[in-house]
Amino acid sequence: MTPLHEFAIVFAALFVITNPLGNLGVFVSITKGDTEQFKKQQAFKAALYSFALLFVFFIAGKYILEFFGITIDGIQIGGGIIIAKIGFGLMAGKASHTESDKEHQEAVQMKDVSFCPLAMPMVAGPGGLAVVLSVANKSNMQFIDYVSITAAIAAACFVVWICFRESSVVAKILGETGMTAITKIMGFILICIAIQMIITGTGGVLEEWGIVKISS
Repeated sequence: MTPLHEFAIVFAALFVITNPLGNLGVFVSITKGDTEQFKKQQAFKAALYSFALLFVFFIAGKYILEFFGITIDGIQIGGGIIIAKIGFGLMAGKASHTESDKEHQEAVQMKDVSFCPLAMPMVAGPGGLAVVLSVANKSNMQFIDYVSITAAIAAACFVVWICFRESSVVAKILGETGMTAITKIMGFILICIAIQMIITGTGGVLEEWGIVKISS
């Protein structure tokens, strides 16, 4: 797999999982009444925190998995299940993280919502962490691979920043119907990514158990 191909796959997966367009409504709601300058600050900090979380889990992912004795196949299967759940939720018209009324009220009352709930769990939630963990433990990782994946994480967080920063404009352009349609499309793509992760992980487990032989 070329670095460009790797970048495209990781970026696409993170873009769909972070779902910046689908989360616009939540951002607009919890920053309602704030100044435009404050909203832009919150958008930038949320994207920065999200990048930090995803990057740390990517760099330290191998050691995290080794510490808990988790294999890459286990991460792909478990992560695939989590991502599939998020995908089905998006297909049903739900956000990747649905806030309860209590959570929403607490978020509205908070002065700084950039880390919680925006960065965690809305953007860098379980699905995003599962993606970076799954690529972190690949064998024969070269320096260029780290660069391409880090660039993909940065690009996904950059899109989150732009969407949140221009939330009012984007919401008006797309409208409720447009945002709903995009969310459902993202949900379908996410389900496909999840199924592929589960297939790959299951194949690895079956090969390890000697049931099938996949590698040539």
